[in-house]
Amino acid sequence: MKIKYFSWLKKITKIDEENISDINIKNIENLKNFLCEKYPELKKYIKQKDLIRIAVNLEYIQSNKKLKEIDEIAFFPPVSGG
Repeated sequence: MKIKYFSWLKKITKIDEENISDINIKNIENLKNFLCEKYPELKKYIKQKDLIRIAVNLEYIQSNKKLKEIDEIAFFPPVSGG
């Protein structure tokens, strides 16, 4: 899976994208748990409901979704504007 991070999430992970191959990651919740272990600083943000937006293959999702090895998952922090 290709994982992409945007805005200040890149500062936490110190990368803007990475490829993850782990047979235990079968859905978004598994992926979030994996990322929280890999990047402990993410945990306080990623576990808050509706704080981080997630897109799978360019489509925003609202609930847990099954993942495939070929999927691209993007994590977006809240956006403010005016």
